[in-house]
Amino acid sequence: MADYEAKELGWDDEVEKGEGGGDFVLIPPGDYEFTVESFERARHPGGDKSPECNKAILKLRIDTQEGTTLLTENLLLYDKMQWKIAQFFLCIGEKEIEGKVRMNWPAVPGAKGKATIEVTPGRDDPNKKFNHVKKYLPYEPKKFEAGKF
Repeated sequence: MADYEAKELGWDDEVEKGEGGGDFVLIPPGDYEFTVESFERARHPGGDKSPECNKAILKLRIDTQEGTTLLTENLLLYDKMQWKIAQFFLCIGEKEIEGKVRMNWPAVPGAKGKATIEVTPGRDDPNKKFNHVKKYLPYEPKKFEAGKF
């Protein structure tokens, strides 16, 4: 995985199509490592199944042989979603203390984890398919070979 520097664009800048990032890559279901490209704080307006609440919008980058894909995942910050929030933070290596996990937001950008990805149909068009995080997997510290660091 290559690291790169991002450059902010101004509202009136000219842009080029260029290489990469332009085409959506649908990856097959499975377990994948990801990197959190960014997160932003927002508000969820509420709906049939959830109340109005804070939400974290996560941009997850997954690099595969098929290509690189960016997933947008929302973590809704309300009591019935605590399990998923905890699952995410444990996935990126945050510690559980006495059955609780602190939401350490400064640790999120650039964090790495692993998740089970599924393919789901679009809400407006069931013929369109999208990747979605089914679950975040437990953190696995990298194991070093003896004598190699």
